[in-house]
Amino acid sequence: MNQPIKLVIPSDAKFLSLSRKVLQQLFACQEVPSEIARKLVLCVDEACSNIIKYSYEGDPNQTIELSFWLKDDQFTVKIRDYGKQCDTSTFKPRCLDDVKPGGLGTYFIHEIMDQVSYCTEREQGTLLTMTKHFKNETAPAAQQGQGKP
Repeated sequence: MNQPIKLVIPSDAKFLSLSRKVLQQLFACQEVPSEIARKLVLCVDEACSNIIKYSYEGDPNQTIELSFWLKDDQFTVKIRDYGKQCDTSTFKPRCLDDVKPGGLGTYFIHEIMDQVSYCTEREQGTLLTMTKHFKNETAPAAQQGQGKP
């Protein structure tokens, strides 16, 4: 897939299902294993939820722009908002032993994705870029350990 798939949704949680469905269809068409696809959908959903909650402070009348690329064994998503810029130094996922709802979005994103970057070098908003290389994720278990000490 040489061209990105672009999607613009309102900053209302009820529209997050649109991005999930687009991603699920993309991964199904490209035969991405379901476990990997599920994790990637989770990351995008968590990132968009954080934009709604923190960048737009719950305002449902803003927009979230998403661009997806799936080429060879690499998935890249860029998510753009125009709200309050994030301060990544304040991102501190809570301890996993502290069982309660919420607060694990950035933890999941950083655990699942290979590269995560936040660009705030603009007048407003943030551009989040996340990349996952899943060549090794789809190889049989016996092959994954080859070449490693």
